[in-house]
Amino acid sequence: MPEHSGCRVDARFSGLWPRLDAVTFQPTTLEERAAVSKLIPALLAAAPKQKDVPPELTNVAASAGFFLETWTTPRDTFWVLRERPDNLHGAGAYVIRTGEATDDVVQVPHPYFDIGTEDIGASLFSCPPEGRAPRLFMTATAHRYKGAPGETPEDPEHPADVAHNPEHLFQTVTDLAARQLTAPRVVQLHGFGESKVQKGRTEMLAAVVSDGTRKPGRWARKVSAPLEESLGPGVKLFPDGVQVLGGTQNAQARLLQAYPLARFLHLEMSSRTRKALATPARLDRLAQILFAPLED
Repeated sequence: MPEHSGCRVDARFSGLWPRLDAVTFQPTTLEERAAVSKLIPALLAAAPKQKDVPPELTNVAASAGFFLETWTTPRDTFWVLRERPDNLHGAGAYVIRTGEATDDVVQVPHPYFDIGTEDIGASLFSCPPEGRAPRLFMTATAHRYKGAPGETPEDPEHPADVAHNPEHLFQTVTDLAARQLTAPRVVQLHGFGESKVQKGRTEMLAAVVSDGTRKPGRWARKVSAPLEESLGPGVKLFPDGVQVLGGTQNAQARLLQAYPLARFLHLEMSSRTRKALATPARLDRLAQILFAPLED
C-alpha cells in the first residue's frame, strides 16, 4: 500500500480482498439484506459522534455472517463490515470513518480485474486532503467474471459484477448510504486496457470522466479540466470528448439518479494512468480534485 503526505494506508486494507480461489460467489440472501439494512443506517448515524461500535450492532452483523470490526490507525478510527473468513462469498466489504467526515463515498467495484483500483481507492479514502475525509469506502470482494462456474466475459449476466447487478449487497449499501447521508457524492474507480479502446484513435486516452449520463452535471464537468492538468492530455469528459466508457448502464449511477442531492462520478483510468497514480504526489492531487467542495 502506498504512503504519502506522511500518511500510510493501514495494511489491513489489503486484507479486504481475499485470494480469488478462496471465494465462492453466492447471491445476496434476504438475511444479509435485512441485517445490512439495520447496520448501515445505524453505523452512519453513530459514526460522527462516537468511536466505539454500538455493541448491539456487532450481534446484528454476526447474525448475517459478517464481522463488524474497529480498526484504529494514527489518523482515524474505522468501522469495518466484512465477510467472515470461513464464509467468503463476494458480498463486499464496507469501511466507515468515524468522527468528522464528508458525505463522500469511494467505491472499488472491480478489484482483481481493474488492477490498481484497489490501492488507489484505499489511498484516496485513507489519506484524503485536510478536512475532506470521505465517510464510506465500499469494495467488491469477488472477481466480476467469477460469479458462476465456467463464466466468461461474453456471458450475458455476471452476478458477481456489483456495478451491473442491482440485486447485489453493494447496491443495497449504496442505496442505504444515499438515504442516510445528506448530499452523498459517490466516486467509482474503474480501469480499462488501452488496446481495446485505442483502436483507430490517434491520441492516447488516459481517463474518462462521466456521471453515467449523456448530459454530465456539475461535478463531472468541474473535475475534468484539473484531472487533465494532473494526469496529462487524454482525459476526456463523456460524452462531449469521447463516446466510450461512460458507465451509462452502471447500476449505482442509475440508482443515485433517483436521489436529487446525490451525485455520482464514474472515473475510468488507463493502465498507464493507474500505474502513474502509484506516486504519492499524484494521489494527493487526485484526492484534492475529486473531493474539492462543489460550491467553490
